[in-house]
Amino acid sequence: MAKYVSIGRLSAYWRLYLFALPAAALVAVFAYFPAASAIYHAFFRWNGSYVKEFVGLYNFHQLLGWSPFLWLVMVLWVVLIMALLVGRPLWLAAPAPWGLIGLVAALGLALFAAGTESTLLHMDAGQAWDWYGRALWATVLGVVVHRVFGKDWSQMVQGIFVLYGFLWFFYQSMYATGDQVLWSGFGVIFILVLANLVKMIPSIATAVFIHRLESDRWQYLYRVLFVVPMIVPAMVGLLVWKSFFDPTQGILNRILIGSGFLDVLVWIDGLIGWDVFHAGTNPSWLGDASLVIPSLIFWGFPWVGTVGVLIYLTGLAGIDESVYEAADIAGASSLQKFFYIEFPLILTQVRINLVLMIIGTLQTYGQILILLGDSGGPRGVALVPGLYMFRSAFVELYAGKACAIGLIVFFFILVLTEINNRFVRVDK
Repeated sequence: MAKYVSIGRLSAYWRLYLFALPAAALVAVFAYFPAASAIYHAFFRWNGSYVKEFVGLYNFHQLLGWSPFLWLVMVLWVVLIMALLVGRPLWLAAPAPWGLIGLVAALGLALFAAGTESTLLHMDAGQAWDWYGRALWATVLGVVVHRVFGKDWSQMVQGIFVLYGFLWFFYQSMYATGDQVLWSGFGVIFILVLANLVKMIPSIATAVFIHRLESDRWQYLYRVLFVVPMIVPAMVGLLVWKSFFDPTQGILNRILIGSGFLDVLVWIDGLIGWDVFHAGTNPSWLGDASLVIPSLIFWGFPWVGTVGVLIYLTGLAGIDESVYEAADIAGASSLQKFFYIEFPLILTQVRINLVLMIIGTLQTYGQILILLGDSGGPRGVALVPGLYMFRSAFVELYAGKACAIGLIVFFFILVLTEINNRFVRVDK
């Protein structure tokens, strides 16, 4: 039975709260006040100093674009997604046949908006139909899969399809009506998030390998080896990788040339017509628009994050030895132990790293700034929202626009974190 402490008893210890006041004051001054200031100045044409002019929603209008039909359809999608997250779609909760009629009406309205949108945006009608059609059918297919099978895995499939439909529609429409530089940057972020999901696998595998070592001395040695790199400043690592990508003196090109693998890449390029790798020419990894994104993905190879490994090791250390003994008696293999024991029991740590990865990727700009400069590389191909926000504030001297970009990024972080908490479930 839960025990509740009265306000009167808590107030009796008011002197103890005084010890928390310095920390609370520091958080308020250096965290909450800058955040409140950013929200306030997002509605101003502000240069970062004393020159500012109230412009209302102008900054958001320029970044997001505006179309009544576009926003109407997005509202419909948000309602659909929220209904799915709650667990029971609205059209199934409504009395028959009104639920089905409502669903058909919503889809019909969206399809009608497709034709209207093409007129408003002066685009080809087929392109508009492709936007809406792909997104709508992805949403419907996800719902049908979950309703037919009704399994845990089908719920995840439903979420993936619905999220894909919404993101596809949202990205294409925002790119057409809003700031193309911003939404091109979000496209890069999407690619990096997918790549970082794959990059989590080596860290998990390394943590499991260390955990399974029988020698405590070897386990301690490996833990120390993963702590030591954390002492090295991140700036040093980025500069090392920048020299690694150098087209003339970089280690990467030397390895490719020495091993003969560059000739293989040239041959493959000739087959697919990529027009990136040429005989007798060293690849310019950070100087070629076609190679910038692959270079950013390759950065940090073999992708064994020190913090991630230590977090996973903490979760693995909590697994009781009796669980492994029972698995050995049952004749479980190493892979079976991983999929049925270790991975399910570290899902809490996986969720933590997922949240940190999503937030870190959406906020990233320092790494790209050092590797590619404030322009985001050739043709601005890697001008992610964080770097675009930096340029708006310190290069264009339009801090109000930078604050608006920050609020949009915050919204995406909030939504993706909530999706992660909903679908990456941990049964206690």
